[in-house]
Amino acid sequence: MNIEAKNLSKIYGDGENRVVALDHANLEIVSSDFISIMGPSGSGKSTLLHLLSGLDKPSSGSLTYDGKDIYSYSDKELSAFRRKRIGFIFQQFNLLPVLTAKENIIMPLLLDKQKPDEAYLKQLTELLGIQGRLEHLP
Repeated sequence: MNIEAKNLSKIYGDGENRVVALDHANLEIVSSDFISIMGPSGSGKSTLLHLLSGLDKPSSGSLTYDGKDIYSYSDKELSAFRRKRIGFIFQQFNLLPVLTAKENIIMPLLLDKQKPDEAYLKQLTELLGIQGRLEHLP
């Protein structure tokens, strides 16, 4: 998947309350890239990630995945795109409190009517050190 952001900006509020959270960011990521986004607090890292994932819309600029503008998607299409193509680890857990850890992990697959790969789930949860907590609520 190739990602290209051109002149991506996000502005909150207006007048005296105007905050430029991201100012004309340009970024190109090709499928083989491994990147880190670093900067001081308040520099726009989280805003950039929210824009790149389609969780928020930019005030200006463009964002394409494999040449397709994700902001041309309907809300339903954008949700499906994120579920199938984007992995996001939030600063806050954003887990569904009525579901177990395992159910929270496999929820995107269930929404797509896919059967979870139990061997991969076991490998992943062992890597994360949470295999003993899969049946616990958050």
